[in-house]
Amino acid sequence: MESVLTLNMKEKLNLLKSKALQEISSANSFEKIENLRIRLLGRKSGELTLLFQGLPKLPLQERKEAGQLANEIKKSLEQALLEKENYLKKGGGKVSKNWLDVTAPAILPPIGHTHPLTRVINEAKDIFRYLGFTSVDGPEAELDEYNFQKLLLHKDHPARDVQSTYYISEEVLLRTQTSPMQIRYMERHKPPIRIISPGRVYRRDAIDATHLPGFFQMEGLLVDDQTSLTHLIGVLTFFCKRLFGENVKTRVYGHHFPYTEPSIEMEVYHEKSKKWLEILGAGMVHPNVLRNVDIDPEVYRGWAFGMGPDRLAMIRYGIDDIRHFYNGDLRFLEQF
Repeated sequence: MESVLTLNMKEKLNLLKSKALQEISSANSFEKIENLRIRLLGRKSGELTLLFQGLPKLPLQERKEAGQLANEIKKSLEQALLEKENYLKKGGGKVSKNWLDVTAPAILPPIGHTHPLTRVINEAKDIFRYLGFTSVDGPEAELDEYNFQKLLLHKDHPARDVQSTYYISEEVLLRTQTSPMQIRYMERHKPPIRIISPGRVYRRDAIDATHLPGFFQMEGLLVDDQTSLTHLIGVLTFFCKRLFGENVKTRVYGHHFPYTEPSIEMEVYHEKSKKWLEILGAGMVHPNVLRNVDIDPEVYRGWAFGMGPDRLAMIRYGIDDIRHFYNGDLRFLEQF
């Protein structure tokens, strides 16, 4: 026959369970559910918690039986509270406007991120800034004088053909390169000069996987009294290793540009396609270009380069169509 103390403990536990389940069933708001949780299961003064605290006073066998019952009741109350809370979340009952469930996952607004082209341009700017270059920008609607003539691209040069350039008037056009900023900067500053000029340029190119009528270009210029072609190749090799990795393979070969002499092009080896890909043109600044901006080529010399961030990004990320950068498809952009 069970002792009166054990019977009283069981009665207290069963009575608490019966009353608590009724209150949970009739609760119609998150506030009431939370208040019941604290009142019944609170760690310090919860009604069930206080009954647990009385268990050590019971004899061993009676303590085990009452403890088992208390644990079962605790689980049933926790389950009942959870089910009622889920019921209210699904629209059941009346939810107070002031209720805030701090345990619920937050609904975060969509946040954009840096475009892959912007990322490559910023990284290139950081690399050249480390080498002491200043970034400059200028007008996209440019004078013919700066876009062509002072770069030794005279009126009869093939690059002047209307099929290659967007002319606004006879003397104003959409710049085909960012080289005009080199001329503008040299007119206002004396050597030593170290600048890069990233920006958008425009050409009448047929649209395909590697060409667009509007794209980005980044050009660089260094003018002082000691630089050489060796310095140019060293800087460009350093840039490629920083952008593509220390193990990247590069090579240069002779080329021709009207505004540099001698001129070179640089290629990197693309491991995925197993091909050499041209990434930039460069060379020593032609003495007549320096004369056009009142810099004495007998005292100073310089070198310049031009590269396409679009091409750099395509090589770096393994992208085979330049149009992906500009069509605004989030399925593509969210990969970066």
